[in-house]
Amino acid sequence: MVDMERNGLGIPVEPITLLFEDLAFMRYEEDMKEGISIFSNITGYARPRNMLALMGGSKGSKSTLLKCLAGKAPSMGSLKGSLQAKCRDKGPPYSRLTGYVEKLDAHQPYLSVRETLHFSAALRLSQTISSVNRRIHVELVLDQLDLLPYSNQLVGSLQDAAGKTFEIAKKITIAVELAANPSILFLEEPVSGLDSRGTSSILNILSQVSNPGHVIIATLAHPNARTLDFFDLALILTREGQQGYFGPIGPDCSDLLYYFLSVPEVPRYSIRVSPVGYVMATLGLGIKKRATPTINFAEAYQASSLHEMNNREIYSIKSLTEDRNYKVSSSVYPAPYTLQAMMVLLRTQRFLWRNVQYTYGRLTGCIMIGLLMGSLYWKIEYEDVYGLTSRSLYIYMQVILIGVISANNVIPQIGTDRLVYFREKRAGMYHPIFYPLSWALGEIPYFFIATLAVVGIGNVMAGIGTGSINEFMMYWTVLFVFTICMTYFGMMITFLAPVPTLAAFAVSIVTSLWVSASGVVVVLSDIRFYRWMYWSNPFQHAMNVMTSISFYCNAEECVSDCSCPKLIDGSYAWDRLASVRSLSYERIGTDMLILSAMSLLFACLAFLFFVVLKHNSPPQM
Repeated sequence: MVDMERNGLGIPVEPITLLFEDLAFMRYEEDMKEGISIFSNITGYARPRNMLALMGGSKGSKSTLLKCLAGKAPSMGSLKGSLQAKCRDKGPPYSRLTGYVEKLDAHQPYLSVRETLHFSAALRLSQTISSVNRRIHVELVLDQLDLLPYSNQLVGSLQDAAGKTFEIAKKITIAVELAANPSILFLEEPVSGLDSRGTSSILNILSQVSNPGHVIIATLAHPNARTLDFFDLALILTREGQQGYFGPIGPDCSDLLYYFLSVPEVPRYSIRVSPVGYVMATLGLGIKKRATPTINFAEAYQASSLHEMNNREIYSIKSLTEDRNYKVSSSVYPAPYTLQAMMVLLRTQRFLWRNVQYTYGRLTGCIMIGLLMGSLYWKIEYEDVYGLTSRSLYIYMQVILIGVISANNVIPQIGTDRLVYFREKRAGMYHPIFYPLSWALGEIPYFFIATLAVVGIGNVMAGIGTGSINEFMMYWTVLFVFTICMTYFGMMITFLAPVPTLAAFAVSIVTSLWVSASGVVVVLSDIRFYRWMYWSNPFQHAMNVMTSISFYCNAEECVSDCSCPKLIDGSYAWDRLASVRSLSYERIGTDMLILSAMSLLFACLAFLFFVVLKHNSPPQM
């Protein structure tokens, strides 16, 4: 229990003043000799306890400026100018002192709000902070953003009585970044899509967040005077991406309006028009656009007294002695690798455990498969060829159902979780390899139970692979390894394909070929051009081991009274089945080794594709 009224409980915020001078960004695209200027000659600052609004500009210019200020400049471009984080003492690098709230609210739906914040705090706060202080910090953030009533609810189920789903989602996105205790908080259009009540709620919270010493820098698409009243400073870009204004906003935008009215030859202002609407329309940017402005507002700002005042302020900021390096290698993580692995694995386990549709659905499905197949193949005798064929086809159908379902089920689950991974990777929470590794390890206990349900119900009812405890355990082990192998195969294809639909199509094609070349529908002796597919086929290796375990009986060791099952024509069941299907009991060890090696190969290729292929990396924001 935390007494929220006590002072000094929170982690202190390190005051940072952000200074940027003559920033310019050129974007380069393929087959372009010359780059496109996104913005140029941008100069300004942001002090602790201040809120800075980025406004205006062409489509994407202010969001690109925000990324550059956050040290996340897009890779397809070149940033020039000076960006410095000024402080009084040396400390952590700049990247550890910033938080970036993306416009898209992507969160793990099967974590509670409190668990989501604990995940961010554990991986992003300094390891010198004790676990108790981290938990207190998370509780303070929950209280500050009015999320305590929702703290124990799963993120995917959040919707309050008033239906403020988007507002709550935005608060969670902000809270995740505040859990890292940043000195500077960058926000991409934090009030986009919210009604007036939600906008006031979010901006009021941001205003309170800035009080302890945070710097708040946010982009605003179509602000009004009430929205700008929460901000201290505004930086407005012209349509060409140049700096048209940087300075105070004032009560009811009075300072902002006064500056633009002082520019010669600007249109006359009418009190029926809002100050923000007038300014944006004068620049040719607002919803109600005027004709293309003939005034060069960038030159007017450079010649203004406001520009001179800002230069004097920048000079005083430079007297602070210490700079923070904002170009920090993305390979540097606040948390050690062991903690990263543990936290990501724990999160994936919670995802699997609480995902009723996926985890409990497949467990129920395995029970139903066991019941249906067990009742369909109930104690079939194999006194003749037809009975022998029916009993052997039980294994064939079981392997097909489990293999195909396992390979396909994992595709949509990873697809829905990928947006969350992209956000976490951009935040630099953990090494990318731990994401696929957590999925590979997280699936193991669930398939351990699911395959036990299939074998324990279906095989017992059909009387296949249940001759002894040793036989039952061997059969179960083979089915478990095969299920893991096919799951890793589906995971590998998911990371190889750029979109989940293509991955599902590829899995269906490959599994169909494997089933066809498994030596049952078309026996090995009749396979001409695709024998390589038979020997590289996990279905074939699994069926050989499982069929050998269930039917093998060495008639040569019989002396007088042989107990090996015989057919009506006097031939032994195993001998007939082995000759037709090219089965071999001596291959059991080899097939198990190959099946395990294929599981490891698919897992390693999944890790490789995930780390190397470009479509598994976060897109440019």
